Amino acid sequence: MKKIVLFLVTILFVSCTNTKSIVIVNHSNLPKPIGPYSHSTSFEDLIFVSGQIGIDPKTNTLKNGIEEQTVQIFENLKSVLENNNSDLDHIAKTTIFITDINQFETVNKIYGNYFQNHFPARSTIEVVSLPKKAEIEIECIAVKK
Repeated sequence: MKKIVLFLVTILFVSCTNTKSIVIVNHSNLPKPIGPYSHSTSFEDLIFVSGQIGIDPKTNTLKNGIEEQTVQIFENLKSVLENNNSDLDHIAKTTIFITDINQFETVNKIYGNYFQNHFPARSTIEVVSLPKKAEIEIECIAVKK
């Protein structure tokens, strides 16, 4: 009986000390967040990346035009994912917010350059406006390598 009680107490102790938590990663090579949020958080092997707009981390200014903004977004996403032990090939889902749906083909062409053999699930949503008058914002969910 003592062995059973000791076994149950051990299981209880291990289960109480094995807590899961959300991890916030600091990204020194990205533009500072423009609000009270983190660039990314992770839970176990899942990485949740906040929406990125085309801000150049060196100048902290928004790139001009949807093409430059889209390229900068992907460069920022690569940095976020790298800091989380991941990469673009491990993105499971993206959401694109765009202020002019007529620019969809332009965005789609650039997007396709970043995903060759692996195409994440994706949603594209036209919105009225975005922070800092950006023309596009992309968020994603990825997994660690």
